[in-house]
Amino acid sequence: MAKVTFRERYCSVFRLPLQSHKFINKKRRIYFMPLTPEDRQLQKTIYKALDDKPLQPDDPRYIPIYNSPDCPDPVVRLKKHIEFMDVESVQFFSGFRGSGKTTELFRLKKELEEEYYIVLYANALKYINPADEIDISDLLIVLAGSFSDAIEELTEADIKVESYWTRLKSYLGNTNLDITEAGIKTGIDLKVALSTTPTFRQNLQKTLANRIGELKNNVNKYIEDGVKAIRSAYNENTQIVFIFDSLEQIRGSLFNEQAVIQSVERVFSQHHKLLELPYIHAIYTVPPWLKFVMTNNKPVVLLHSIKQWNNDAQRTKVDGSCVSLRKLVLERFSEEGFKKFFGDDPNAEYTRADKLIDYCGGHFRDLLTLLREAVLPTDELPISDKNIETAIANVKSSFLPVSLEDAKWLAKIAESRSDSLPNIKGENVGRLTRYLDTHLVLYFRNGDDWYDVHPLIRDEVMQIVKNAEAKDKLTQA
Repeated sequence: MAKVTFRERYCSVFRLPLQSHKFINKKRRIYFMPLTPEDRQLQKTIYKALDDKPLQPDDPRYIPIYNSPDCPDPVVRLKKHIEFMDVESVQFFSGFRGSGKTTELFRLKKELEEEYYIVLYANALKYINPADEIDISDLLIVLAGSFSDAIEELTEADIKVESYWTRLKSYLGNTNLDITEAGIKTGIDLKVALSTTPTFRQNLQKTLANRIGELKNNVNKYIEDGVKAIRSAYNENTQIVFIFDSLEQIRGSLFNEQAVIQSVERVFSQHHKLLELPYIHAIYTVPPWLKFVMTNNKPVVLLHSIKQWNNDAQRTKVDGSCVSLRKLVLERFSEEGFKKFFGDDPNAEYTRADKLIDYCGGHFRDLLTLLREAVLPTDELPISDKNIETAIANVKSSFLPVSLEDAKWLAKIAESRSDSLPNIKGENVGRLTRYLDTHLVLYFRNGDDWYDVHPLIRDEVMQIVKNAEAKDKLTQA
């Protein structure tokens, strides 16, 4: 009588075709099962849930992570400053791409509104082309115009104040600028022209270059009128917060990067006093590299990556560093989805999902990318170790290759845990910014600022430098 294998007995008991699964581990009795229609629907739901978009604080996928000594809460700092300054204030806030900056600003907005602040929010990209240089005249006009648009969105109250774009057209009518030359016919066209018509913007800058004080008075008067209208509709003691988001995305192109950096530095270093708005608590999201070039010691609250390892020679793992990130995975997958895809108890000390977490560098966007790369090609459950390794390799390939020149700088950062910025010339600031924006370099903060190279490429970078050094020795021998 032929011996019945465990595989055959398993299929018989569960009435499965003999080839409907793959037995992979006799000791743990783990099977990879082909996806059922229900599994494919779950896969689709999870994949969509891993989309990288800003979340509202009441979204169930939102996980508060800035709530420990290792992760000081930037929202608490921003909020306290507003509370302590009473009437008006200015703060600069920033974060590298994918750091969750806008999500945290939404949380700040919600918390302030719960304490009866009126919070106006504007997206700078609706008004400014991030690839162009910025001038203080542009920014002052855009601030008043976006403030005006944000007031119109306060639909729960009848606020009587004219649009700033209408007032701006009247103001420009008293200058030497012929606004009809750019096809400007209505107030809304003025707004569009600022971001889409370079000749109009350049003519505007020339006309207003010697009238910045006059323009500032015009903007201040409108802000004051807006504040009065809001307080008339709500309460005379109402405090108003204006969040001007996405301004940090001004970075230019490879052709004008240095000029754009210099223009932003000029605005925020030389004209920062003009950014104070009467009776308003203003929060500007600024490019993160501004902290490297600011000359007026104005602090920038900068979002950092989640610290998964300590700043020591061995990079010892931070106890519990995966907890918050695993919660993020659980919320996106659901407990049922987590178990199906990773085949583990989500409360176990170490799960198969943690291998992806270990390679994300404490960065939300990279974790979501790794998870999507693992989920998309899966055609059997749980996800195989091969799929996990392939996902890591695919994401790693998007970081590499780096040039020898870049590798040498990155190696210095990995060894010194500093930015290793030789000077604050535009070229060097631009390169370091690209490293941070593309997550080749990660920014951390616990007491002091420190930096490290992303774990996905750290070994490869060090090997590139080592190979180059070995080649140089052979050449010199």
